[in-house]
Amino acid sequence: MSELTAIKPHQSIPFPIIISSIDCNIGDQITKHFPIFKYRYWDYQEDPDSSDETPIKSRVERIGTFESPIEGEIKKININLQDEIISQETELFLIKEACNHSVQYGGLCALCGKSLEEEKDYSGYNYEERATIEMSHDKSGLKISFDEAAKIEHSTTDRLTNESKLILVVDLDQTVIHATVDPTVGEWQSDPSNPNYKAVKDVEKFCLEEDPIVPIGWTGPKLQSTKCWYYVKIRPGLNEFLSNMNELYEMHIYTMATRNYALAIAKIIDPEGKYFGDRILSRDESGSLTHKNLKRLFPVDQSMVVIIDDRGDVWQWESNLIKVVPYDFFVGIGDINSSFLPKKSGQLMGPTKRRKSIAKLEMNQEQEQEEKQQKQKQKQKQKQKQQTITSTTSPVYERILELGGGEDNKNLLLEQSLTRNQSIEQQQHERPLAKLQHDLEQMHEKSSDGSVSSEEDEEENLLFDDDNELQSLNKTLENIHLEYYNRYKAGEQPNLTEIIPNMKSKCLQGLTILFSGIIPLGINIDSADIVIWCKQFGVKVVNEVTSDVTHVVCRDISDDIGPTFKARLTKKLYPDSIKIVNPDWLFSCLSNWEKIDEKDYLISTSNPKLWTIKDSEIERYKKLMEDKEKLKDSTSSTTTAIDAITDFEYNYDDFEEANQEVDDFLAGLTDEEDEDMRNPIIADEEDEEEEGSTINNGTNSFIQNLYSNKKRKMEYQNESEEEEEEEEMKKKSKTNEQDQQDQQDEQDDNEEDDDDLEDLEKELLDGFDDLNE
Repeated sequence: MSELTAIKPHQSIPFPIIISSIDCNIGDQITKHFPIFKYRYWDYQEDPDSSDETPIKSRVERIGTFESPIEGEIKKININLQDEIISQETELFLIKEACNHSVQYGGLCALCGKSLEEEKDYSGYNYEERATIEMSHDKSGLKISFDEAAKIEHSTTDRLTNESKLILVVDLDQTVIHATVDPTVGEWQSDPSNPNYKAVKDVEKFCLEEDPIVPIGWTGPKLQSTKCWYYVKIRPGLNEFLSNMNELYEMHIYTMATRNYALAIAKIIDPEGKYFGDRILSRDESGSLTHKNLKRLFPVDQSMVVIIDDRGDVWQWESNLIKVVPYDFFVGIGDINSSFLPKKSGQLMGPTKRRKSIAKLEMNQEQEQEEKQQKQKQKQKQKQKQQTITSTTSPVYERILELGGGEDNKNLLLEQSLTRNQSIEQQQHERPLAKLQHDLEQMHEKSSDGSVSSEEDEEENLLFDDDNELQSLNKTLENIHLEYYNRYKAGEQPNLTEIIPNMKSKCLQGLTILFSGIIPLGINIDSADIVIWCKQFGVKVVNEVTSDVTHVVCRDISDDIGPTFKARLTKKLYPDSIKIVNPDWLFSCLSNWEKIDEKDYLISTSNPKLWTIKDSEIERYKKLMEDKEKLKDSTSSTTTAIDAITDFEYNYDDFEEANQEVDDFLAGLTDEEDEDMRNPIIADEEDEEEEGSTINNGTNSFIQNLYSNKKRKMEYQNESEEEEEEEEMKKKSKTNEQDQQDQQDEQDDNEEDDDDLEDLEKELLDGFDDLNE
């Protein structure tokens, strides 16, 4: 039996209107364009007999007729004579149609076969709006109505409940596999004598033929497609994991990669199609290239859905997300399909490599990448200053946004595809794995004097697989399934959007964590991924050393890199009550959903020289904390902080900038030097006396003192750096000429890269301009 369709006034109705006659009855069979009722409305008309330059307008009454936009049987009339209609949302009639066209495919109704394009006419009724939801996993063009989607999901819910199953949405890259396009892997696979052969011999590979990226509307000659080889490492334990989950969940793939890539990966991890079938959603169909949304697959009800993904930000940290530790087998590669997503530079994403030599290589590589990004940002800023931003000279990305960027936009897809291709080509050309292997060998040569501390670090292979994330994830998903169906059997209507957050929040309650040397400077602590992740489990995260802290999380130390200031301060003030651990302890807790014993993760404090801290440093820190509290309290005083700050010698824009000055200084005092020497620069007694100096009206300014201290610190660092540079110059005097040549070569390469990029941008923009014309 067909459902009733509500007929509402169309946009062209001149509201308000008064019903003057109703020309049909309940039970009438009407055709399309049948005159259902007449109405009165008012208009303003110029007096045709007026001789004035601007004729007077008079209000006149007119008659209009409302025609039915559809055919069917009238089941209910909601209007009466003399009713006033003022809104387009008013339901006038309810009509029973032979078909409501709730399932559509390629402009046709999938139920009755009628061409919905032909139905468009002056009535303004849009049949396509009846079916706007895409629930299919491919680009078939099949769309359904909200009501139809609700029916399908209700049917799915009943089926899964009868099978005692839930739904599991699975990400691919760095969640269940790790992929690279570095051709070095293929070379290592064919060389049994290579130290990495054992690690890569079971790596899967496949080749994709990919179409070239061209501007929308390209009418030039067909460009030749390219072939790209992908190397895929399956996360340890994946086969067993999928087999176990198949008993408890109906599984779907949801990836930011292309559909061809997703199908190729699915063929590797599920060759018979028994786990995922055709339930594969890629970025080609998702409608968004920067975010994922459950409503794309389950528009009505997400109460039975669990998500596993290595990134929380792309899901906006959905309540039913289980974030996993990223699988990072190919050192330094990352996610090859997320080059257009927000970067996480400097943020701690997962456990450090157990082999210290590899961890050191990764740290060095990360520093190099950050320096390169900083240089690129500076170049971009300089270029933007020199350019006048117009529609023809704006950067490619801005140009695309001008053309209508956003979700489900072909131009934005083009830009992001271009970014991905550039990243892929760069990886193929630069061969980062080969470079890291070479650096590892150089490191071992330099340490041949016996300074390497363990046999493990003496191993020559770069790649090593010790990941066990899927074991703990298997246990977590089993517990979630058990909790859901225990509630269901108890007569509840369980909802995973409530169950998962509730289960998480109790796991690590009572822990108060201080990150030291972990979160990069300039990042708001509350927006850091690791902090968001921790808070979901009931962890309290603070920024200063207090008696409430239970754990200080910082990187491992060595003779070269000592503990941070806050770690040393904790060791001094709270030697027994606060545990100082490395990040691996925290990741272990987050993976296992429980507090893990710290004994295997404690930072060594056996070298008293590294942990030395002066009483003057402690007093200085306490004074800074007091000053910061004063700054916060000043907002509630009669004289606002902004009024006070305007009297300072240094011109702050507002309270937030002044507060940030304090935070930046504290961060600089404690953690800024982490990557170099991890020792705070503390002013001497003469500097402390200067803190009492007055400015302008003689009022003591603690912000001024902080600024002065920060300035002295920078001067001290600059002097130290100059001394180091002089010593280094003496050592390198013999190779100075070669260094200059290397620098010149690098500059030439950068200029060449810039020219190539500019040519590419120009070609792309020319295509867009042609499209506009």
